Amino acid sequence: MPGGKFDRLVDKIRPGTYINFESSRNDNLDRSRKGTVLIPLINHSYGPEKEYILIESFAPESQYKKLGFSIGDQVPAMLLIREALKRAGRVLVYIPKQGAKAKVSIGTIQVEAVHGGTRGNALKVVIVANPSSGFDVTIHLGNMPVFDYTGISSVNDLIAEENGWVTFTGMGAITANAGATLAGGVDGQATNADFMKFLETSEGQLWDALAFPLGPTGETGDTVPALLDAVASKIIEIREVSGKGRIGVLSGLHADHEGIINITNGVVLADGSRITAPLATAWVAATEASSSLTEGNTHRVYPGAVEIIGYKDNDAAIEAIKAGEFFFSLNDEGEVIIEYDINSLVTLTPKKDETYKKNRTIRVFDAFAEWVKKNFPPGKFDNDSDGWEVMEGVGRSGLREFGPDGIGAIKNIDFEADFRVDRSASIGDGTYFNVGLEHKESSEKSYFTIITR
Repeated sequence: MPGGKFDRLVDKIRPGTYINFESSRNDNLDRSRKGTVLIPLINHSYGPEKEYILIESFAPESQYKKLGFSIGDQVPAMLLIREALKRAGRVLVYIPKQGAKAKVSIGTIQVEAVHGGTRGNALKVVIVANPSSGFDVTIHLGNMPVFDYTGISSVNDLIAEENGWVTFTGMGAITANAGATLAGGVDGQATNADFMKFLETSEGQLWDALAFPLGPTGETGDTVPALLDAVASKIIEIREVSGKGRIGVLSGLHADHEGIINITNGVVLADGSRITAPLATAWVAATEASSSLTEGNTHRVYPGAVEIIGYKDNDAAIEAIKAGEFFFSLNDEGEVIIEYDINSLVTLTPKKDETYKKNRTIRVFDAFAEWVKKNFPPGKFDNDSDGWEVMEGVGRSGLREFGPDGIGAIKNIDFEADFRVDRSASIGDGTYFNVGLEHKESSEKSYFTIITR
């Protein structure tokens, strides 16, 4: 359904629900489905190209055949997924480009990996005679058997049953083979066009936060800054044109926007894994996607982290906060924590005050906008005095749902004044609303005056 911002002087063409947010110490909140993080697996060494693959926390190994690795394997893509699953209920991954597929011939039988990439070179096919009749065919990934055929008598039997790892073609007799290993698999190298395809299609998927695990290299000809700009532009477009409360978590981009979080340092895990700032986007995006409307993430402990990559001293930390940077620091117990749960917004306007810098505030805004879209679809209400009364009643029920008697994300509600139809402006098929919300903030700065005697 169309959404986004509106201009009172310019009518929208498409039917939809259009929402403007403006600051005046009454803000907007939001309470939508949370917990899905989207991550492109860049140059991953196995898997289907340009397909969205869902991994859920209760079944993390469910996509083993597609990804080619167990979640616990020490490869970059699985590290990202593991970090995201520390907080997210669902991780949606996308492989922008797959490479060449590994292959092998066994007599007259041709075997090819289902997906491209160097991981296919770890596949092996073993054929042994079955004591009763025919042959047993086992597919191995490394040293682990992943699929078995029993009592196969012809190549057609192999072709007929999909195994998810390799495809068989050919004809003729099956003969025993101690093990034929596939070869020739090559990792794909994503181009800017592949990333653009990812961004174009991502809007149609269900997710809350996008983690983009690349950062600028600083080298001549580095294309990452342009990619980061494109990712940020797409997130902003999704928020402001399509009206969807998505956020982007990037590293090394001063986007100056409440929908973009800019991470500027990283962590080291207890097992020695180095989570650089670009890789830290996975856990941060999952944390933001999964947090409720009544909790902030300032000083949240990063689980498993024991050290900071790029520690900021007091002066550097102050300057980083002023620049809208999201970074890690240490608490008094020596634990690695989020210093300040802020986004990259630094330029304030009459319509965006200091509160727009806080990610908890933005979560509330986005959730309330989602609630509005669900409850005020085009064509549901009459645009007359009777319809306005009904709409105001629905809106006030939303205030209750978000207020102290509901989830407790907003406060100081005036039910008569805080959700009203602008009757003078609502004519034809356009209905205008004035909504006032005052969100709750986390207590993040405590000031004590202690009188000693």
